Amino acid sequence: MSGRPDVDRVSRHKYAGLVLLPWILGIAAYWIIVIADPYHLRAGARVVQLAGHRYPDEEWPRLIGVTTAQPHDVVLLGGSTAMPITPDMMREAFGAQRPLNLSYYAPRPLDMPLILPKIARISGLRRVILFMDFSLMEKGGQRSAAGVVLESMAATNWSHRADFSVATALASLRALVTGVFDLSTWVSEKPDYLSGAVPLPDSSGIMHRFRSAVQRHATDVFAKSPLTCAQLPYLQTELAPFLRQMVAKHVAVDLVFPPLPYILNYDWIDRRPPHFDTLLPGPVFDQFMVFKRCVIAVRDEVGGSSARVLALDATESLSGDIDLYLDTIHLIDPQAYRTVTRMIAQGDDAIDSTNIDRHEAELRINITRSAAKLATH
Repeated sequence: MSGRPDVDRVSRHKYAGLVLLPWILGIAAYWIIVIADPYHLRAGARVVQLAGHRYPDEEWPRLIGVTTAQPHDVVLLGGSTAMPITPDMMREAFGAQRPLNLSYYAPRPLDMPLILPKIARISGLRRVILFMDFSLMEKGGQRSAAGVVLESMAATNWSHRADFSVATALASLRALVTGVFDLSTWVSEKPDYLSGAVPLPDSSGIMHRFRSAVQRHATDVFAKSPLTCAQLPYLQTELAPFLRQMVAKHVAVDLVFPPLPYILNYDWIDRRPPHFDTLLPGPVFDQFMVFKRCVIAVRDEVGGSSARVLALDATESLSGDIDLYLDTIHLIDPQAYRTVTRMIAQGDDAIDSTNIDRHEAELRINITRSAAKLATH
């Protein structure tokens, strides 16, 4: 009996050690991250090397500070409609030596003050491609999920708070050993949303929904909207100042409206994307046209002959073929993304104040023809 208190004390010490273990590991992980500083947040820290492969969608926004601290000649910033465009596609289309695709899910206007200045400071820059995704029509004060991370990182600076995971610590440890911030599980060939995706026509339910939408909105699909440029704050608060910077630096800019399936104009009247304060109630075709006209107006206001507005949704071989899409936004065919990149490089389907009315008229014809074809199949 006399030995029991000693045994109890040893047990309590072991238990206390187990309780403290997560804290010890957490502190160790914290200092590994601080020492490696993979996101280049600490003044004077060395820039961590990145692997040549694509990084996971969730990790990529955290690396924007690292990638923009390095020289690049062609930079692309867009949403999920641009994420599958690879550096090889950009090299082929633009003859780029150091291309960079910064695109991430659903960028919003409040993200842009955290990203556009970083792009403007890139050395060796000669062209910037900005996709005009519908998420940039945001009217409220929301950030994207990536924007929240970027804002938190900017506020945190070097101290590394809860934004940094165990995976970050492990990749940072590898960076200390090998010089490359990476994990074997981070090799990603394509965006997550493309994994297991199938073309739209493979779903009979979706095709039935599309046909019903065409029937319901045959008479109001092109109805006018009350949307105005003043309701699109991104254009004057972020886009115009950035374009002026690029004009001063003699950097070419392409403002690209990505190809979208024509059926969207019918389907989204009833099924507008959730969690976005972008589109007003009612038909959407005119709202997208207002967005285009407002972007053209900003481009004209800023001036500079090297800025182009490209409307790739006018390309019937892309927007008119639902076999190329997995939903009402995203192309599924890799070759289609290669085509998109080549069209941007060539300046195809450029729109301006002199041809925007003709562009709208042709788009109406294409949409109506595509809807009639869908209704008979």
